[in-house]
Amino acid sequence: MQQIELQEKEEKIDLRKTISKYLYKWPWFVASVLVCVIGAYIYLRYSVPKYQTKTTLKFDKKENDLTSALSDLSNLGIGLGNADELKSEAAVVNSRPILNQVVQNLNLNVEYFNTGDIKDSQLFTDIPISATILKFDEKFKSSEYNLGKISGNNFTLVNEKYGKFTGTFNMPLKLDFGTVILRRDARYALKSGYKIIFWNPIEKVKKLEKTIQVDIPDDKALLMDISLVGTIPIKSETILNELTRQYNLDGQKDKNLQAENTQKFIDKRLEVITKDLSGVENQKENFQNQNRIVDLQAQAELALQNTSDNTKALLQQQAQLDLLNSLTSEAAKGNNQLMPSNLGLNPSLEQSIAQYNQMLISRNKTLKQATNENPAVIEMNREIASLKDIIRDNIREQKDAVKATISQLQNQINTSNNLIEKVPGQSKIYRGIERQQNLKEQLFLFLLQKREENAINLSVDVPKAKIVNPAYTDDIPVSPKKDIIILGAFLLGLFIPFAAFYLIFLLDDKIYTKDDIKERSNLSVLVDIPSLEVDDNHLVQRNDFTELAESFRVLASNLKFVLPKKDSAKVIIVTSSVKGEGKTLVSVNLALTLANKSGRALLIGSDIRNPQIQRYDSEPVKRKGLTEFLYDESVNVEDLIHTSYTNSYCDVIYAGAIPPNPQELLSNGRYQALIAQMASQYAYIIIDSAPLMLVSDTLSIADVADATLYVVRSGVSRNILIDFAQDLVKESKLKNVSFVVNDVSKKARGYGYGYNYGYGYGYNNKEAKKTWWSKIFK
Repeated sequence: MQQIELQEKEEKIDLRKTISKYLYKWPWFVASVLVCVIGAYIYLRYSVPKYQTKTTLKFDKKENDLTSALSDLSNLGIGLGNADELKSEAAVVNSRPILNQVVQNLNLNVEYFNTGDIKDSQLFTDIPISATILKFDEKFKSSEYNLGKISGNNFTLVNEKYGKFTGTFNMPLKLDFGTVILRRDARYALKSGYKIIFWNPIEKVKKLEKTIQVDIPDDKALLMDISLVGTIPIKSETILNELTRQYNLDGQKDKNLQAENTQKFIDKRLEVITKDLSGVENQKENFQNQNRIVDLQAQAELALQNTSDNTKALLQQQAQLDLLNSLTSEAAKGNNQLMPSNLGLNPSLEQSIAQYNQMLISRNKTLKQATNENPAVIEMNREIASLKDIIRDNIREQKDAVKATISQLQNQINTSNNLIEKVPGQSKIYRGIERQQNLKEQLFLFLLQKREENAINLSVDVPKAKIVNPAYTDDIPVSPKKDIIILGAFLLGLFIPFAAFYLIFLLDDKIYTKDDIKERSNLSVLVDIPSLEVDDNHLVQRNDFTELAESFRVLASNLKFVLPKKDSAKVIIVTSSVKGEGKTLVSVNLALTLANKSGRALLIGSDIRNPQIQRYDSEPVKRKGLTEFLYDESVNVEDLIHTSYTNSYCDVIYAGAIPPNPQELLSNGRYQALIAQMASQYAYIIIDSAPLMLVSDTLSIADVADATLYVVRSGVSRNILIDFAQDLVKESKLKNVSFVVNDVSKKARGYGYGYNYGYGYGYNNKEAKKTWWSKIFK
């Protein structure tokens, strides 16, 4: 017995097979691509192109601005300081107050359309009529009207919900949402077919807020790009130009308002500072008067100089006093000594000392020649005593004068010292007063300067931002992009069938060829039986070279490698998992193929619950068969054997009548006896058994088989049936099992996989002939 080792198969991806599955569905891909591309062309034909309109603003830095001198007061609203301010200005540009002003100035809350059969064309210029909303309900969003009949100055507006409204040009007309007025432009011909849509201005502001984009390409360059995508380039350009104009006007208003507020602030501060400055100057004047100060620094320096000079004079006077005291001592001595002279004393004292010394010298010379009693000497002594008295008196007077001078100098020094001692305190107070005065004066002059600069700023009309590029529109529309849409449609056309077939293939767990079985099982697959049409012959004939006949010849050849070598008949049991997989077709044609003059073949219909072999019998008469042999021991097996009309070397034992207890009949031992009896008469015995998954009849007779052919049907049998067959082999309920794949279509064998195939074998599910297009899209 051939032993087969069962192993788990590793799942491998066959890229070529996977691609071939999709390539076989090429008509679906072509049809899907055509539909999508045609749809894309139709969309491009009737879609309204959208163009991008841009404008660029440039902001000046504050320090480089015309009024850069006003940097201390934030440049009075002119220029930007840094990138953060630029980002805040981006929000201001797209702010609702400015957008609302744009909507009002351009009357954007009224839109005009030229109606068409497929699409309506919006108008912005050359409009024969114009409408203005005078009053409207706050809850109103939008309302659409068609211009109906026009008669002279009268017209009719038609609304689908509210009906007709008749009005006169240049006269107010009350509509469902409010009051409007329509005006006629005589330059353009007026006809019906116009559509007017009235919007709440807030709704248009919201729409502009979403569609207008503000970008900052470079923070350091202080540039701002403003863009708008719209269907009418001239309208978009007009909106952006008006937006930049309103932004500059708003900036000018802010600047003027700030300048006016600054002017008021400066005037108030000047008034306060003038009072403060006057008070400080009065305080300085009072301080100078109270302290008799003209120039504190000069007076302090003079006091220091006087103190120094007086100190020097005091020292000189004290030296003279010491000298006079010494002369007094000398004058108190006798009249025989000379007194010092030329000491820098009073001239009269010096003259008296000189006379005294001269007289003393003369006396002393006379005494050398005369005595003291000499009248001349006596007279000289008297004169000397008189001169000495005079000297003493002079010295006394001189001392009194020096002492008076010393006292006066000392008083002057004390006065100067007192003045010097007051200077630091006075200087501190005086500097504080002068500091306040200087501060007030500087602030006063600064504010006077700012007032003049602010007046200049008010008179100069400088825009907040310079318009580098006025609004312009790109020639190439941003939407729809033809190349991208065509490419997208092409890719979508490929993706839709790919996704559909991917899901189909993903959910498809059916078996189509022997390769599917080999991916899940190590059991051998002997042959692929081709698919047959309803009109094809389902039996192998003599000298038959059809695909069916060739496949069964291949099966017969492969069986030689599976069947054991034995002298008696080789028993082959043909089974399947469920009904309808083609086991009877395989059994019948295998028997017809194996039967020849070298060895006869016997086909036994063993599916006694649902006999099918008689479908291939041309005689409608029911014959006795296996059932009768199993329950009636008197039945002779020779009476059950019938020779096939197709092949005379092939005999058939039909299933016979359907019994109530097929399992008991197959298990009573007579079936094994029948096989043993027939084994010596035939070369091959082919058993057409019952499906394994439905009943257990086949397992009761599986022990007689030398080989088991397990039939699966392409496009019908599921992968789980392969696992079921392997479980039976593992449990040794079947032996020497090989698979046969039935009803394999040409595309499954050569191109890919499919599952919508005809299934014949003489069954009643006949299929109508398909048209050429149904064959392509099957």
